[in-house]
Amino acid sequence: MLNIFKLGYVEFGVKDKQAMSSYYSDIMGFSLTEEGSDGRVYLSSAIDHHNIILTPSEESGVRSIGLQYTSDLSVQEVSEYLKFEFDITNEIKTEPGVDELIEFTDPEGYVIHLYPKMELVNPGFKTQGIIPNKIGHISLNVKDAKKQVAFYSKLGFVNTDWIEDFFAFMTCNRDHHVLNFCESGKHELHHLAFEMRNYNHLVEKIDFLRLNDIHLEWGPSRHGAGHNIACYHPDADGNRIELFTDADIFIKELGIFEPRPWHKDFPQKPKVWPTDECLSLWGVDFENALV
Repeated sequence: MLNIFKLGYVEFGVKDKQAMSSYYSDIMGFSLTEEGSDGRVYLSSAIDHHNIILTPSEESGVRSIGLQYTSDLSVQEVSEYLKFEFDITNEIKTEPGVDELIEFTDPEGYVIHLYPKMELVNPGFKTQGIIPNKIGHISLNVKDAKKQVAFYSKLGFVNTDWIEDFFAFMTCNRDHHVLNFCESGKHELHHLAFEMRNYNHLVEKIDFLRLNDIHLEWGPSRHGAGHNIACYHPDADGNRIELFTDADIFIKELGIFEPRPWHKDFPQKPKVWPTDECLSLWGVDFENALV
């Protein structure tokens, strides 16, 4: 009926469009594909028309999240399905690179775009910058993580892990998580994560950040839930950005993660992690906790 399979793009409201455009072009290594008459900037990591949208705004932060899906239904039929099956009020819209998308807000007020197709462009991967494989996941601060899990479960996402009862991980594909929700009472981005090729790529680009006067606020270290090796830094507008590699691969059919030598449990299954074990499996005591 509806198979969401990819986190396709994130739209940011930005106060300083020039600084953010420079960050995502020169630092992250994305390609500019279009700039609208309204000032919106569209950037691509490889072949999608866009993976990042920068919209001039008085307020910084996430404005919308794009999730790509497949279905044997038309966009209009999917819209009606969401309305009548799940009571999700929605609207069909269009934007550059996407002929039709379905827009709605989730229980926490985050704007979600579901789209079946995006125009493919051909800038490919650039040769300078961080040059991640893809957007890996987005983490959002919420008031009620359990309510978010229940909502996205209706859309086909699977809950893969918890940190105690306040931090939920969900996936729509084989990645350990595509969405996660941190129960903090806030309505804002926790972090946006980009997948690196391997640990050498990650370390090389940490040096690249330093040479461009961008300093880490946490990491690198290996997390518990997901087992990704991660580090965090701010983008030009102060949004927290994660660079990661080595994340767990979820085998939905078996309800386990592909075995890895660093797993403590065999098989590694979705579970509830204690906070003190989950932040850093390497036992590194960082000054800044990610809250």
